[in-house]
Amino acid sequence: MTDEFRISEEERERLVAEDVDEFPFDTPKYTTYLLNPAINLSQSNRPEVVGQMSDIIEEFRKEHPDGTFEDSVEFYFEEYNGEKRLEKSAEKAYPMVEKMRNAFEQIDEEMTRRYIRDLVLFKTYEGFDIQETILRKLGDMYDVEVRRATASEESKGIDGYIGEQAVQIKPNTHKDNLQEEFDAPIVYYDENKTNKAMTVDISELTEAIDEK
Repeated sequence: MTDEFRISEEERERLVAEDVDEFPFDTPKYTTYLLNPAINLSQSNRPEVVGQMSDIIEEFRKEHPDGTFEDSVEFYFEEYNGEKRLEKSAEKAYPMVEKMRNAFEQIDEEMTRRYIRDLVLFKTYEGFDIQETILRKLGDMYDVEVRRATASEESKGIDGYIGEQAVQIKPNTHKDNLQEEFDAPIVYYDENKTNKAMTVDISELTEAIDEK
């Protein structure tokens, strides 16, 4: 017998709710790929709308250790006004579904082509070149020339220069893993994995510049 196996999404749903005819309900192909982001964007599945489901299920299991999926549904409906909560969630989500439907209808072949170029070319370069993004931003802030470090300078722990000031540019996680010390101040960044926005901490750089 193998030490590893895979359970598909479809099989997982079947195993959990095998005795309940209503679940999982059939949906046309690809529709869930639109419904999921619509629900997330509308925030219609937040705890304040549908309830803190993990806590509710935990409570159900404590009270009904032998309970089935169908029992958990009845518990949610009876103890947490589940029917009304789900209806409120659907009412909150559907306007976003409409917005996404309208937006999708505006997508043509040319827009698809331009988006792919941006995704493959710019977004890829942007992802690999966080240092240059931060250096350029700092150059604008301090109104000075900036440049990337040479290979020789990188070997000394320098990532770039803000005017004449050498800097290191590191992710926030680097704070907990400092193994070498260099004279150059560190600019820390924290990247939002969802939208690629960044929070940048320049406190060390500001202190170094103020001391000059």
